[in-house]
Amino acid sequence: MPGVRFAVDAYVNFARRATWEEAASSSLTELFAPHIHQSRLDAWPTHYPWINAEGYTYFRNRLTEARRDVEQGLKITLDHYQTAAQQTRMLEILQFKLDVLWTMLDAMSMAYELNRPPYHTVTDTAVYHRGLF
Repeated sequence: MPGVRFAVDAYVNFARRATWEEAASSSLTELFAPHIHQSRLDAWPTHYPWINAEGYTYFRNRLTEARRDVEQGLKITLDHYQTAAQQTRMLEILQFKLDVLWTMLDAMSMAYELNRPPYHTVTDTAVYHRGLF
């Protein structure tokens, strides 16, 4: 989906250009990931019975990995952002990351929940921008 691709590209470009501390601390949006992953693991087999149990391995692993990642990201954040200006910058980074995540969710919601195409074109034909980048 173009909206998801655009959001992911924005985040990758942020991480590429940011300091390593900023990129690492942007992972604090994972703070609630273990709870979210557990909720998914509980519900998905009911909604997607055709997926084999091995298909959920990534999310099972993330239950512990996300906790570890958040601990590391939180330590980096608390050590690095000491001044009010730095802490304001950190809040801006988290807001940017939340905007990326919301953009992805909006695009998927429009396509899958509301059955609206994730793009608008001047014709009835789906357009995928080939060769521009």
